[in-house]
Amino acid sequence: MEGLYLGTFAFGVIFAVASFALGAFGGGHGVHLHGLDLHGAGHGGGGHDAHISPFSISTISVFLAWFGGAGYLLTRFTHLAALLDLALAAAVGLVGGGIIFVAIGRYVLPRLTELRQEDFQIQGVVGHLSVSIPAGAVGEIVYNVGGAQQVDGARSVSGEAIERGTEVVVLRREKGIAYVERWDKFASGNQLPPGEPEPAQ
Repeated sequence: MEGLYLGTFAFGVIFAVASFALGAFGGGHGVHLHGLDLHGAGHGGGGHDAHISPFSISTISVFLAWFGGAGYLLTRFTHLAALLDLALAAAVGLVGGGIIFVAIGRYVLPRLTELRQEDFQIQGVVGHLSVSIPAGAVGEIVYNVGGAQQVDGARSVSGEAIERGTEVVVLRREKGIAYVERWDKFASGNQLPPGEPEPAQ
C-alpha cells in the first residue's frame, strides 16, 4: 500500500503543477455537477454567474496529492488497519481539495471573471469599414472592444458616403448601428495630432 499511496501522491503533485502551468487552476473542467456559484460584475454594471465544478482538474489533482501523502504517512508511521488508513487518507484528500475549491471560488475566479465597464465602452472606438457606407445608407464596421473583434452595421453621422477600408471613429451606437465619422475629419475637428489613430484596446 505504501507504494500505491506514494505513486498517487507523486501523480497528484505532478498533475497539480502541470494544471497550474497550463492555466487550469480556476477552470471548471471536468464533470460539471452542482458547484459554487459566484457573482461578478457584468457588462454595463449587471451581474453574471461564474461557476467552478468541485470536480475540476485542480481540485482532483490536489485531492490525489493529499490523499497519497496522508496514506503514505499513515501506513509508514502508524499501525492502523488498512481500511482505516484508506478512510483517513480519503478524508485528508477531501479537505485538501475542498480548500482549493473554496480558495479558487472566493479569490481567484472572481478576479478572472470580473469585467470592467470601460472595457466595453463603444464611444470613441476606432475601427475600419469592411463594407462601404453609401450616402444616407448603412455599411459595416469592424472594431475591437473588450479584447474581441466586433462587427456592426455603420452609418455616417453626416450622411456622406465613406469608402471601404476607411478608418472611422464610433461616436455612438443605437439599436446595433454604429454612427461613425472619418478618423481624419474627427481628428481635425477635435485638434488631435495628425497620423494614424491608436489601436482600440
